[in-house]
Amino acid sequence: MVDRATDAVRRLLGTTVIIASLLAGSACASSADDTGATPSPDGVAPVSATAPAAAVDVGRLLIQAGDIPLPGFSQLDVQPIEEGPVRGVAAVFGTEDGSRQLGETIVLLPDAAAARTAVEGAAASSQEQRPGATTSTVPVGDTAAIITGYESEGTASTLLFFSQGVASVAMDFRSAATDPVPPDVVTAVGIKQATLLESGLG
Repeated sequence: MVDRATDAVRRLLGTTVIIASLLAGSACASSADDTGATPSPDGVAPVSATAPAAAVDVGRLLIQAGDIPLPGFSQLDVQPIEEGPVRGVAAVFGTEDGSRQLGETIVLLPDAAAARTAVEGAAASSQEQRPGATTSTVPVGDTAAIITGYESEGTASTLLFFSQGVASVAMDFRSAATDPVPPDVVTAVGIKQATLLESGLG
């Protein structure tokens, strides 16, 4: 069971890094459209490395396992994100038996508008890839969307995307398809993370 849980953590951490790229890509593409910046060869405009938030240690602004109002969670892994000039952090929380997990990605972008655009783009893209799921707005951070009602191979996945200032955040809550994490719990954890980011980033 523990080995299976470890494998699940690795897969989830890989997903959070993919989400980070999606967040950054959504914001960068929008920035190129709005400002006329020249895209890089792969079609994504570079993010300014001189953004004020670039020097912030995002890891210290992460929620703690105790901020998740479900029993048995601990922090299993944390990795910095360095996608070119884009900086952030990816973390995984979970129960010892692997029955419930949370993968979180925080990416810092040049400004609040870019962060909001990233959230909107990532939510729209994720909805397209989740047939039968429902996207709703929730009162988290500056703008937020929650995607519920999706399951695959016996696993339920509830996504929360939100922006707080220059930060774009993605949270992926996973559990058995028969026991999805309640949306109010997802929202509560998001609010806690948004509060920490607001305090740390100003």
